[in-house]
Amino acid sequence: MKLAAGLNDRAAGRVDRSAGGRNGCCALKDTLSEILRGLRLKGGIFLDARFTAPWCVISHITPEDCRDLLKDPHDFVCLHYVVSGRVYVGVGDGERMEVNEGELVLVPRNDAHVMSSDTGGRPINHRQLVETSPEGGLARIVYGGEGPLTHLICGFLATEDRHNSLLASLPRLLKVNITEGVSRDWVESSVRFVAQELGRSEEASTSPAVGRLSELLFAEAVRSYAAGLPEEEKGWLKGLDDQYVGRALAALHDRLCEDWTVEALADEAGLSRSAFVERFTEAMGLPPMKYITLSRLQQSKQLLLDGRLAVAQVAAKVGYEAEEAFARAFKREFGLPPARWRDLQ
Repeated sequence: MKLAAGLNDRAAGRVDRSAGGRNGCCALKDTLSEILRGLRLKGGIFLDARFTAPWCVISHITPEDCRDLLKDPHDFVCLHYVVSGRVYVGVGDGERMEVNEGELVLVPRNDAHVMSSDTGGRPINHRQLVETSPEGGLARIVYGGEGPLTHLICGFLATEDRHNSLLASLPRLLKVNITEGVSRDWVESSVRFVAQELGRSEEASTSPAVGRLSELLFAEAVRSYAAGLPEEEKGWLKGLDDQYVGRALAALHDRLCEDWTVEALADEAGLSRSAFVERFTEAMGLPPMKYITLSRLQQSKQLLLDGRLAVAQVAAKVGYEAEEAFARAFKREFGLPPARWRDLQ
């Protein structure tokens, strides 16, 4: 598919793994991407919206919007990228946030949110306006008066897990200017490429490339949010920009099946064992070995769902020498043995 090929070409050059100061930043970017994959967030694009002022709509994601990706979604993140123009976005009775061209706004807990051409107006449900593309591509909205145009690409992230600590830690609305990030060149060009190509193919909206773009946009927003928080409010997100914890996280997620010890992670971080444990626990909210266990078990769920490996092979892939030990840890965390859990998905 042309869309997937074009986007993957751009994404392929996103990380410079050569030595140098920028490499540390990219390592942390990869770390967050690994954490997001472990949380089983899947993304897609579901709507191309073109509004002309005046206009005002209310929106949120439903299971129907991501039926092609997940059987039983429980948590949703709604995202809107402003290709051109300006939109005001608000949740509940709160003040509406101005979002401009090149900016991304996320609704991390899928609250019903109002989008409009100005700070007033009575909203109508956006679903009343959705049209099937005559070319058979992405659903679209063309609506409004005779004023300035605002072009939005609307997407989502969703998971079948019933509790997501990352999503719970984010605000109800989150805005980021992706053109200000380290990877702004390929992110911006990829989004614009998607905006041009989505209307040509129905399959494009849920292609792996577009899903990956949704994940990366979300990661950019989380990184920006974490960087701007006061130190006392960052919680486990501190680990993403703490240079010592970040080194350990990058190494851990790069080689998750390795026989990690606290001492080995401390060496990766460049700290003594006691200093590392204290710093890691403060940043992440749990001690290193507990974090390792949870990360391995989250990855094992992905491998089990993939269906190509036996339980013993999955255990080995995530760092367990004995299948029995893996099964005990999995059941303790998720309430079912691995094979039974996979059968019920």
